[in-house]
Amino acid sequence: MRPAATALPLLAAVALAACGESTIDAEKGETFIRGVVVKQVGARVAAVGCPNDVKTKKGGTFTCTVRGTDGSKGDVLVTQRDEDGNVLVNAPFLGVREAERVMTEQIEKQVKVDDLTVACPEIVVVKKNALFRCKATSGAKTRTVNARLTDAQGHFRYRLS
Repeated sequence: MRPAATALPLLAAVALAACGESTIDAEKGETFIRGVVVKQVGARVAAVGCPNDVKTKKGGTFTCTVRGTDGSKGDVLVTQRDEDGNVLVNAPFLGVREAERVMTEQIEKQVKVDDLTVACPEIVVVKKNALFRCKATSGAKTRTVNARLTDAQGHFRYRLS
């Protein structure tokens, strides 16, 4: 099949430490990451977990885990830009709503239906050759959509089975 939507890693900067604090505020980080993933990826997020007691240190990194409402999950890399708690967040997730939209439009044309719905996992980590499965539903009939990421920028190919 044809390549569809693309997604780039999410990069955002925010201060996660309060003035004078020497640790990152995990709850503040979790709230921020949830907002970024919901807004930019379109995923429905059930939870975000970041480690507690991460010391502020320029260049330091830590990982938070995002879990979708369907149980899918992926890691977010957080890099500390300075000792004031300013961080850069890299969440390499596929824009799932856009991917579903593109698949729906293309499959509807292929199979000549106009009531198709495609549902993909909430969290798809963008990694070359990674596989993910979606469901295509039209009326009472459901079929599987097998997809493979073709690069690390979120391009993918899929096949209706």
